[in-house]
Amino acid sequence: MLFTVEYGDEVVEINCYQQGLALLISKLQHLQQQGGHCHLMTPSWAGTELTEEKQGDNNVLINHLRIAVKP
Repeated sequence: MLFTVEYGDEVVEINCYQQGLALLISKLQHLQQQGGHCHLMTPSWAGTELTEEKQGDNNVLINHLRIAVKP
């Protein structure tokens, strides 16, 4: 599975295969129905949702993505 979040050239990049995309859609659907927030993290940050396979040579890998729904 590939699902990385990276920052480069003032752009946030999300790179994923279908499995990572399905995970993201599932998380977003849950947030849409339940509200609140979720955390997606790399193994280095004790998570299993994000991978650490950086895709852009000059990008910075993001280890923790928090998605929150505000009331």
